[in-house]
Amino acid sequence: MKSAMTVKSAGFIGIVASLFGLCSVLTATFLAGSTFSWNKNALSDIGVSSVSVAANVFNISLIVAGILNFVFALGFTKANAKHPLFYAGGILLMLGGISLSLVGVFTEAYGRLHFYVSATYFSLFALAILLNGLGFRKTGRATMGNISGLAGLIAGLVVLSGTAIEWHTWLGLGFAVPEIIASIIITAWTSWISSTMLITNNQDA
Repeated sequence: MKSAMTVKSAGFIGIVASLFGLCSVLTATFLAGSTFSWNKNALSDIGVSSVSVAANVFNISLIVAGILNFVFALGFTKANAKHPLFYAGGILLMLGGISLSLVGVFTEAYGRLHFYVSATYFSLFALAILLNGLGFRKTGRATMGNISGLAGLIAGLVVLSGTAIEWHTWLGLGFAVPEIIASIIITAWTSWISSTMLITNNQDA
């Protein structure tokens, strides 16, 4: 019973973490006003915005969301620890949560360090979703596996291609666009998986 409650609590925290993080970032884009534009900026530009309230909302929300995502990842790993793919995917989710918090700590003012923690966050989450997708397929949950695999692939490619070939600039858009697309996918996946943790006593495979 205690183990089941722990998993359910982590599931609830996962939903809160993903929705809180995305909603806070979107709120920060509005608070930033004219200092932020979807046509030319990256989301991280808000973290060093001259509008201090926008910068604080952005950075603090990432730190908090990262911590909450780490807790969600612990619960997810506990629920699925018997399968190595889930265990590996859970570890990557934990590291992704840490990286998300670090994005809020090491803002663009830290130069390349910010790029590294930001790139690490998106890469770890995309890879984690892919690995967990494989885990779902291996344990007979093909639909969850297929959706997870597609989500992880798209999230990773959107940001990777945005960094490598800057496809968003062809459309007259800033890097914030591929970032928010990937963030929405990650948020949707985390919320979905978290909801299954709320209604399932034991996800052990």
